[in-house]
Amino acid sequence: MCRNYFTYFLLLFSLIAGQNSNQDSLKLKSPSVAALRAFTFPGGGQFYNNQPLKGSLLTSAGIASVYLYYDHSNKYNNSSSLSSVDKKNYLFKRNRYGWWIIIVYIYGLLDAIVEAHLHPFSSVMNEDLEKNKTESKNTNE
Repeated sequence: MCRNYFTYFLLLFSLIAGQNSNQDSLKLKSPSVAALRAFTFPGGGQFYNNQPLKGSLLTSAGIASVYLYYDHSNKYNNSSSLSSVDKKNYLFKRNRYGWWIIIVYIYGLLDAIVEAHLHPFSSVMNEDLEKNKTESKNTNE
């Protein structure tokens, strides 16, 4: 069953991440598309914003958090023969990784939206203002 989810995730990941390869990196990025992709899976919005390293890190953190959450959840549910201290430890770790799933998801969503809004910032800041000033002066003469 876990293998089926993993296969589905890899298929979805390759479809969404592959759509970015033929886009122009200087085009404006849509924050709504970035949000939609970030809702699909953690790191999807970062792949849309041409940040593959950050997207890979968020995707890996999301997968690891989900795996560890289910692992500790199963250990907690099957710990009837263990002491109450061990059961409490499994419950604590399960809850911790549950929070990590939420944190990674929300961080990825917010980061994708902000990066999409700020996408044209670097091209605007790298623009040669003196060149534009001399060009407009030459056209006025």
